[in-house]
Order: sequence, then structure tokens, then C-alpha cells
Amino acid sequence: MKIPLPGVLILLACAFPVSAVEFDKDVLPILKSNCLKCHKEGKEKGDLNLEPHRIKKHIGSGLQIVPGRPNSGLLMKMIKSDDPDNRMPPKGSRLSEKEVNILKLWITQGAELGDHEPVPVGKEPLEGVWTNKAGKKIKAALLRVEGDKAILRMANGKIYKYPIGNLDAEGQKKVREFAEEAK
Repeated sequence: MKIPLPGVLILLACAFPVSAVEFDKDVLPILKSNCLKCHKEGKEKGDLNLEPHRIKKHIGSGLQIVPGRPNSGLLMKMIKSDDPDNRMPPKGSRLSEKEVNILKLWITQGAELGDHEPVPVGKEPLEGVWTNKAGKKIKAALLRVEGDKAILRMANGKIYKYPIGNLDAEGQKKVREFAEEAK
């Protein structure tokens, strides 16, 4: 039985799942080589700073980078624009298809910053084992609370935004107490 080429590609895509995109390893090199010339401290064109320690303020609902929605934020719209007056970068080569796909995947996966996630000053992380509603144990340090997300640093150093509502009642209580103490 012969499988047509599109069928083979679909089978391969299912057999080899897409790995997570990491900010430092995958995204930051793209920003450094294509964006930071114009979007850094002292040269924040369009009021956009893409340096690791500043990019956080541009990530969120209604901002330039909308986690989980790569086609909603202004960053991807400008990168993918065919309008020479609006496309980014404005001069030189456009981002390669691979670079665009890496940025899209990073945003789709939540636009996490990894080690560049800021840790609040003066508040020690709350180390512990967290249990989700399914009973799975999560060993992590609670760094801070952002809205309905607990910002957790896993044992491997990775930072995740975990929905507080997915924790068991005890975990939710500890997160709320931690958030209150941080105020």
C-alpha cells in the first residue's frame, strides 16, 4: 500500500511532537539579530522594548504579544505584514519562515520568558509540593501570583504560569495567603 506524500508528512508530524520553544535558546537569538537594534533601552521605537528584562511589560491580553494567540498581537502582525511601511524589520531581510514559526510557537505556548521571569524583590519563593485537582504532585517554588496564575519555578529551573483554579483546595489557599503577604 502506497501512502501519498501529504499522508506521510502528517504521520511524521504525529510521530515527532513539536518540542517546547525556549526563550533563551530559540527566541532571544531571533530578537537579538533582527529586533534589538531598534527596540532596546534608549531606542524604544514604537514604545517597544524587546530586551529580556523589559519584554514582560509587552506580554499580555491586549498588548503587543498575546500569549496563546500569535495572530492577535501587534508584534506578529508587523513581522508578517506585506506593507513595506509597516513591516518589521523595516529594512533588510525579513525574518525567515523558520524564525516566524519559532516566534509563533513561542507565543502559542504562552510566551514564557524562562529564567528572565522577574522575581519580586523582598519576597522569598514558597518552596513546596503542590497537588492539582487530579491528584498529581508538582514540586515547585511559588514565585508570585499574576491574576489567576501561580508563577512556579520547577525543580529543573523552568518557569510556568499554572492556573490557580487547577490546584486542590489546600494549594489554592496557600497561593492566596502567599499573594496577600506579598502586598
